[in-house]
Amino acid sequence: MNPASIFKYLQSGLPLITTLREYRIAWLSKDAIAGLSACIVSIPSVIAYAELVHLPAITGLYAALAAAVGYALFASSRHVIAGPDAAIGLLAGSAILPLAAGDPSRIVTLAAVLSILSGAVLLLAARLKLGVIADLLSRPVLIGYLNGASLVLIATQLGKMFRIKTEGEEFFELVYTVIGKLPETHLMTFLFGLCLVGFLLALTRWAPRVPGALAVCAVAIVVSFVLDLGSYGVALVGEVPSGVPSLTIPHLQWGDISALAPAAVAIAFLAFSDGILLAQTFAEKNGYEIRPNRELVALGSSNILAGLWQGFPVSASQSRTSIVDSAGGKSQVAQLVVALGLLLFLLFLTGLIALLPKVALGAILIVTAMGMLEVASLSGLYKVDRVEFAIAMGVTLAILIAGVVPGIILGLLLSLISVLVEVSRPGDAVLRRRLDDGRFHDCRDDEAAESVPGLLVYRLYAPLNFANARHVMTRIRTLVDEADPPVKWLVIDAQALHDMDVTAAQRFAELHRELAEEGVDVKIADAPRPFLEELAKVGLSEEIGRQDFFVSVKKAAEAFDQYYAVRDTKSHVVS
Repeated sequence: MNPASIFKYLQSGLPLITTLREYRIAWLSKDAIAGLSACIVSIPSVIAYAELVHLPAITGLYAALAAAVGYALFASSRHVIAGPDAAIGLLAGSAILPLAAGDPSRIVTLAAVLSILSGAVLLLAARLKLGVIADLLSRPVLIGYLNGASLVLIATQLGKMFRIKTEGEEFFELVYTVIGKLPETHLMTFLFGLCLVGFLLALTRWAPRVPGALAVCAVAIVVSFVLDLGSYGVALVGEVPSGVPSLTIPHLQWGDISALAPAAVAIAFLAFSDGILLAQTFAEKNGYEIRPNRELVALGSSNILAGLWQGFPVSASQSRTSIVDSAGGKSQVAQLVVALGLLLFLLFLTGLIALLPKVALGAILIVTAMGMLEVASLSGLYKVDRVEFAIAMGVTLAILIAGVVPGIILGLLLSLISVLVEVSRPGDAVLRRRLDDGRFHDCRDDEAAESVPGLLVYRLYAPLNFANARHVMTRIRTLVDEADPPVKWLVIDAQALHDMDVTAAQRFAELHRELAEEGVDVKIADAPRPFLEELAKVGLSEEIGRQDFFVSVKKAAEAFDQYYAVRDTKSHVVS
């Protein structure tokens, strides 16, 4: 393989090479400012997310650095910034903590294993070109998940706010523990945390452009230094090691892999569905296309690298991506600047974190959770579709009762079931002829339209397949049997039947033969090519005959009128 071929191969696998090759020097200042802004804002957030998984604060920085490098190398999006995320962190923590049994070193190992497994699932999905699987996470399921995860996230941080040692990771257990231990509340910690939450909410309301997490951490560190909060019993993050993380392959045990596999799949689903939505939104805004499978590779690589760098699962970050876009970022070079900033912080500035009160991290996560709540969206679902509202509420309740991983798995199952139910019971209509234009339409009862005696025109608003074939054939059979006067011609408006599998074709053939024996002629109007091909496979196209296919329902109705007009005339002459 010559050098040109090698370069072309690398270019196809690493979009960053193309980005750097076509990079304009005029973009550098904007990418540098955007990347630096995102880096500064991300530091307190990723430390808080590490606390969410019960990991050392430094692992949040490790995970953020790994995500920035892995995503920048492989992403087709020019704007998305990857890193630790509250929803993903909560999901990871809920899977890890029950297995770790309180062992800090085991939590670190399990977090790394889960990150690698999630990355492997994403890369496998990319290899199989399964970018469309993210669509299985429907909007109601996502709303239910975010609401449930937000409430659980708030519950997990109550211990930091009151400085109470909580037990368990499930919502009701956490709330019950906090209520039972309220007399043990550390008053200064609680009051300081309450002030920080109020400060964050005030910034969100009246100064939304100010990075709240960064401002809260800065204020908390200054207050901690000036008032020596540690001496009053306020818990601090403490000393954080400096330096670059070393690549480490975690010790894998088959029992851990099998136990973490459901969570890895759930994280992969959630990370990609959220990431692809974010990437598409900013790609449309800035006028370029993304490649879903390339985003799978980018997220998978980010998670694997995060696991090898002693981090935890990561995803796309909406807040940091928005910062890059609003600052005028033009390419993934901005994410490389984020990585460089994190690297410099790890080497020289980690000492700043030592005086940070842990309650500040709890305040950040509580306000983050409040922002994740989808109350308005849930209300909208209730008004539009009660079934989808019930799905969203079911996912939320499942998360609160059984935990985050079972809840999101239930959500995926509910999405699949709702799709299957919809496919198995498709919409249909009996068409009537409008008096104004003579064409056949799915008319309302108050429209000026007529039914043609002896002619039944049936339209199915879905492809025919094994899941709905029995229902559709029974429906047609019922319509024919109940018609008055009796049906002479059954016209199938096939314009929506762009697909039909063998099972459905065989059932249709059986119905055709039954109706033919009863003297009902079956005609096909406006049939697409895939439908005709399936009829040919089961030998029905020849049995129906060329004369029974029409280009439109109107032409079929005209043939019906003409046929029976001629037939009635002959009968009159004979008589």
